[in-house]
Amino acid sequence: MNLRHLLAGGAVLAAAALLVPIRHRAVLEADPANPVVHIRVDSRSLLGLRRPGWGVKVEGVPAWRGAGGFFLSSEGPAVALVTAWPNFRQSLSIPFHAARSANALSDVGDREAFQTWFVAILEQQLEGPSPAWEPAQRDCAGLLRFAFREALAPHTVAWRERVAFTAGSPGQDPSSAFVADWRSGFPTPEGPRPFAKGAFLRRLACVSLGRDLALAHPGDLIFFARGGARAQPDHAMAFVRPDVDGTPMLLYHTGPEGSGASRQPGEIRRVRLDDLLHHPEPDFRPLPENPAFLGLYRWRLLADEPSESASLPRS
Repeated sequence: MNLRHLLAGGAVLAAAALLVPIRHRAVLEADPANPVVHIRVDSRSLLGLRRPGWGVKVEGVPAWRGAGGFFLSSEGPAVALVTAWPNFRQSLSIPFHAARSANALSDVGDREAFQTWFVAILEQQLEGPSPAWEPAQRDCAGLLRFAFREALAPHTVAWRERVAFTAGSPGQDPSSAFVADWRSGFPTPEGPRPFAKGAFLRRLACVSLGRDLALAHPGDLIFFARGGARAQPDHAMAFVRPDVDGTPMLLYHTGPEGSGASRQPGEIRRVRLDDLLHHPEPDFRPLPENPAFLGLYRWRLLADEPSESASLPRS
């Protein structure tokens, strides 16, 4: 190897040494209004250039990597250890924010009002999608977001015209104090947003009730997730009013079907629970042995509701 090659190699090594991120700083970003905590890692080279950190990990708490760092649910006080190459270690105290669950509807009348309007708005979509429901949002998660948001709206004459709600009033409106708390949107890793994908609705706007569907109330949700080489987004269905014989019923949007010129917008369907248990696609059977069935969920704003008083009858 001649001197020229040695000098070139040395120059490359020197440049790499100046560009490689070796200085790191972890910053905790938390908001009491959002149950998700963001850990931002600021990595810099010797030249002061911001670079993606090498070997950055968060230990001690369940966290997932996202844009600009890591995210985790603040479900209790904890300590996160952030490490990075070459020898960076920083501990962060994670605060506990009761967030939305502490603001659950405390009045039974408010809970019933939300449930009644949520279910009524869901079922109204069977007659045709509301003009207020944006076409781009018409999928299973979009149906839940739309019904949730409109269930909290003042149900005035102007609202009926905007939403094209033609049925009679199913009940009173939820209290204005609670509406104001959720008007800012759904919790997401980036803070409250009007849009939240199905996984964020499940993880951040709902609480898990396990896999026993006998505990379901009207307005409760079930989620499915199919993994594998071509992982699918969460699929969600909502319990609505029981059938005439008392059998639990669910309602959902199929989501867009096909692609390109043959793409179809999908449709809203209502299905009996006992029929869903024998769905032709095993992934969509809400059975404990089905790994794609994620379980039964309830909106966080209803988390304090007693589970025995209004449960749906068994199929």
